[in-house]
Amino acid sequence: MTEAEQNALRSAARRCNEELHQAVAANPKTPFDKLSGPIIKRHYQPIESIHRLVDFMWTIGVLNGQFKER
Repeated sequence: MTEAEQNALRSAARRCNEELHQAVAANPKTPFDKLSGPIIKRHYQPIESIHRLVDFMWTIGVLNGQFKER
């Protein structure tokens, strides 16, 4: 993976993560699965041709401290 591809992945994950946090704060009683699906799909679509969804989700997990970066 080139540096430009890695930057595109991180940038999309960062934007998605911010929107997810805002959506949860605005709608605390709505189940997370209902909120997250459309947001993740929208942010993943531009990078779909160069990255797998699992890589995108893993990067979001790294941003949230759930996983350690390799």
